[in-house]
Amino acid sequence: MKFTESILERLDPRTKIISFLLIILCLILFPVKSVKDYGLFFLLILVIALLSRVTPKQILKKLILLIPFILFITMLIPFFKEGHTYWSIKIGKLELDIAYEGIQTFIKIFIKSSLSILLIVIASFTITFSDFLKGLEMLHFPRLLVMLMSFMYRYIFVLLDEAKRLMRARSIRYFGSRYIEQFKIIGYIIGILFIRTFERAEKIYSAMITRGFNGEVPCIKCFKFSYFDILFLSSIIIFLMFIVSGLFHKMGYLNINNPNIWQAL
Repeated sequence: MKFTESILERLDPRTKIISFLLIILCLILFPVKSVKDYGLFFLLILVIALLSRVTPKQILKKLILLIPFILFITMLIPFFKEGHTYWSIKIGKLELDIAYEGIQTFIKIFIKSSLSILLIVIASFTITFSDFLKGLEMLHFPRLLVMLMSFMYRYIFVLLDEAKRLMRARSIRYFGSRYIEQFKIIGYIIGILFIRTFERAEKIYSAMITRGFNGEVPCIKCFKFSYFDILFLSSIIIFLMFIVSGLFHKMGYLNINNPNIWQAL
């Protein structure tokens, strides 16, 4: 993956993790009452995208793969949400009712999920996985979990290559056997892959102990908070406070002729 040089790359990983996590939590937990709320969240994500210098083409390449998955999960909500019937579908003796409240819930969940995925995609271009793990460790995230994530990311591709080699060997030796025999062969492949994975893990552990591994992964980069980190994080928090408190909606109904502006809030 190619990481573009941007303003966000100069931020401390902890700043990006906290900021993006706060945005996603507010987006998911905040009860949206109007379209303006979604527009404000989208505006905030758009500013982050501009600061990250990520092109729309790069974002769309990943969103195209993820949005259908979100749509597939949320499309059943209108059929199970109770409320006023908006549309009825008859399939033989089966009758399905789509509630108006279900459609509203579907739209809200789909938009919130899409905006959250959009932010995660943008974040993936601004922070490497190693920096992300280091940021979690500096935020006192459980060290064991961080180590497991590190090993999973590092060796998952090795295991995939091993599985591809086994499947290639199976394809070369395949002579059109029955389905039952094919399932047996797949079971043998899974067993061989498990044994090789276990043996590789033992060798890696022995090599790490030999090199003095003490449970901490050394990092070449040295991270520390700067004034720019404080400014960025403060701006995100203030903007989210305005959205959550509903101040933007109230500002639309301010009485300008009132000398005391706060009485109209």
